[in-house]
Amino acid sequence: MASRNIGPYRRLWRDWLLKYRGLIAVGVFAMLIGAITSAGYAKGIQLVMHGFETADPSVIWWGPLVILLLTSTKAACTYIFQTRTYTALVNAETDLQKAMHEKLVHADLARLQNESSTALATRFTADIMLVRTAVIQIFGGLSSVLIIVASVAVMLTIDWLITLTLVLVFSLAVLPVNRIGVRIHKVSRSTQDDLASMTGDVSEALSGIRMARTYQLEDYLINTAKGVFDRLLALKQRLIRLEAQLSPMMEALSGAAIAALLVIVAWRLSNGDATLADFMGLMTGFGVISQPARNLGKTFAAAKQGEAALDRVFEIIDLENTIIDAAGASIMAKVKGRISFQNVAFAYPDGKAALNGINLEIPAGKTVAFVGRSGAGKSTIFNLLPRLYDVTDGAILIDGVDIRAVSQVSLRQQIAMVGQDSILLTGSVGQNIAFGRVGAAQADIVAAAKSASADGFIMALPDGYDSQITSGGATFSGGEKQRLSIARAMLRDAPILLLDEPTSALDAESEAAIRAALARLSKGRTTLIIAHRLATIMDADMIVVLDQGKIAETGTHSELLENDGIYAELYRLQFGG
Repeated sequence: MASRNIGPYRRLWRDWLLKYRGLIAVGVFAMLIGAITSAGYAKGIQLVMHGFETADPSVIWWGPLVILLLTSTKAACTYIFQTRTYTALVNAETDLQKAMHEKLVHADLARLQNESSTALATRFTADIMLVRTAVIQIFGGLSSVLIIVASVAVMLTIDWLITLTLVLVFSLAVLPVNRIGVRIHKVSRSTQDDLASMTGDVSEALSGIRMARTYQLEDYLINTAKGVFDRLLALKQRLIRLEAQLSPMMEALSGAAIAALLVIVAWRLSNGDATLADFMGLMTGFGVISQPARNLGKTFAAAKQGEAALDRVFEIIDLENTIIDAAGASIMAKVKGRISFQNVAFAYPDGKAALNGINLEIPAGKTVAFVGRSGAGKSTIFNLLPRLYDVTDGAILIDGVDIRAVSQVSLRQQIAMVGQDSILLTGSVGQNIAFGRVGAAQADIVAAAKSASADGFIMALPDGYDSQITSGGATFSGGEKQRLSIARAMLRDAPILLLDEPTSALDAESEAAIRAALARLSKGRTTLIIAHRLATIMDADMIVVLDQGKIAETGTHSELLENDGIYAELYRLQFGG
């Protein structure tokens, strides 16, 4: 909590950059030497001009030598500064990305569903890029400040009155630059939020392009996206106008400083209080600090944009899960699979009720199907059992133990799941099956694949079980993906099995093969099934009909038909009376 009460850049330094302080220290030391070297140009030119004024013949050899020494030292320091500080920065950037990814992987499901995956992904790309650019600019700004301070110190030794006048002129920029920076921060935050929204809209449109073209929704998609693009354009244009105010402001102040310098130098030369060598030294010093002074405006703008991006990054890192292990949570040993729902209620964070007063006893080893209209609460029950959500009221018990009293890891080890969308991750086919049980032997992986009727098409692949899967398994058919998912569940060998419409998207031939594999998988396990196609659950030991978050009726297929309730109505709709 203390981390949230400090500024984003201070937090970035303390929590992420400080571990690379060795690299940064070397870079800053090189920066300091470089600043002193830059400031040395003013003194060097003054001494060279003084040598010319006094007709010193030795200036012919030592003058160029001084300039070459200053130039080469400056170049070496710039190289060391950039390699060290930028290396520290990209390391910290990677650490931030890892921390965000880890936080999202463990985040509550409800939090992940509040924002699209593509919008979340922009925090890893666009926001991190802005942070990197901002910190690079800040390092550059620090270098500019050191150059200005060192140069002003040298110029004070040449003529303190003129130098203080220049400092006074540039100090006039502090207040307006700060005001512009505050506005840049607000606009930049809005821009990043809209950029995330735009990314999500574009991804959604492209993922549904087949449906969109079939229904001739191209104009709708274009007009919807156009509004986001135009809003983003307006924010970018406003940001450009704000940033553009900084450079002319610094340019005008530079002109005013030169004018003041010429007036004061002319006056002091006429009085004999200054020499031409002093004038050339001051002009050189002013030339050295003018560009760093202009850069400070850009640095300030970039820092404000980076601050807004850091706010979005830290929003992810600061996520606090509500679904956590209780203090002293026990480890759940392998269960028999008796499940009890005791007056279970659940409402989403926005207050929408999904379940209310669910009381249900499921004996170990039995198959229970959940049916009902869309939104009746079937998926919510499946999310509550492995604690992807927590009940709002009541309790869920497995073998008489409240699932909130045991660790989430040990609870989820008791559960395997096969959904309608089989998820395949980047890696080999064997690895994807082995996700069911970490450290499984190859023989066990093959045995699970054979039980799922997957061994045949796996062995037909170029590298068999070592064949690589990319892009979510695009080269596999829906039936093949499901059989890999079933093999994963086979390997897990969990006593509780959740089947979420596992055959809903398959053709008749694939469905028959999958149903046979599921029958082998379900044997001896407590199996919960969500199904809209009633033909797949007629043999269930019990069918639970949900309606508006409540249990409307329970019984076997034949019993529910005799009751002539919701289930019988659904049956008639599917089978034509």
